[in-house]
Amino acid sequence: MVQTLPKGGLGFARLIEEDGQDLPRRLVWALFWLPLVSLAGLLAAALIFRPAFDKMLEEDFPVEWGQFALSLFISVLAGLCLRPALRERYYPLAALLLLGALAWFFLAGEEISWGQRVFGIATPEGFEGNHQAETNLHNFTTGIDPEALFRLLQLLISVVMIAVSLFGRLADLRPGSLWRLVAPPLGLVPLLLAMPGYRLYRLFVPGEVNFAVRLQEWAEFCQYAGLAVALAVVYFGLQPGAEPVGGSARHAARYRGDPDWRRLRTPAAIVLVITLIFAVMTRYSGITAGNAL
Repeated sequence: MVQTLPKGGLGFARLIEEDGQDLPRRLVWALFWLPLVSLAGLLAAALIFRPAFDKMLEEDFPVEWGQFALSLFISVLAGLCLRPALRERYYPLAALLLLGALAWFFLAGEEISWGQRVFGIATPEGFEGNHQAETNLHNFTTGIDPEALFRLLQLLISVVMIAVSLFGRLADLRPGSLWRLVAPPLGLVPLLLAMPGYRLYRLFVPGEVNFAVRLQEWAEFCQYAGLAVALAVVYFGLQPGAEPVGGSARHAARYRGDPDWRRLRTPAAIVLVITLIFAVMTRYSGITAGNAL
């Protein structure tokens, strides 16, 4: 349940909380501090016990499986948003949601090499150009570096989402503005800043430094978490039957009353169960990741 805002308080805190009324108040601040707290934990692990840092970020370990779960959940959320977007005649948004659903499903498959290590499948012929000898496309060595292209797209997604968040949440827009509907809450900006921050950091750190390379997994996890929550907010904003705050029901960007987060329990639980089953199966498949330590 969304908690009411306390009177008074710091202007910045009130701005984050008032803007984040789509979300439970505790969740707003948990998401706001998640990048910093998780990064601090990883750095502490690297200083105190380096193997723990490596294992957390290694393929087929917690952060990587979190990326898979979030990618799959993003795909499901985008699919769930597609029908109401079409119903409300938000056709450009619907096209973007369809593209996102397909893209993040593809990304989820790539994260686990399309189940190769889950089901213990040997790398088939035709994948000799894959420098990790895995059944995926992003590790192929060709004239075009797919990983470099992917990194550029990741950075672009974060920058665009941050810009949309600041514009849609801070600009003086009409209540029913589509920009307001799709704008991520301001409390998600730190999560979305993780990827640009990491790319800025890498400008000053050589690519061969394993510590720096591993941190990319943290930045990706933060980005996917921010996108998943942003899509959940869009999903509730598209639901019919709620009383709009200003404007017509069709164009309402926010609604009075609490979003029923229980509506997402089933897809979230299914994604979680699939992830846990796949993680256990991977441990006993006998095939290790090509970039495992």
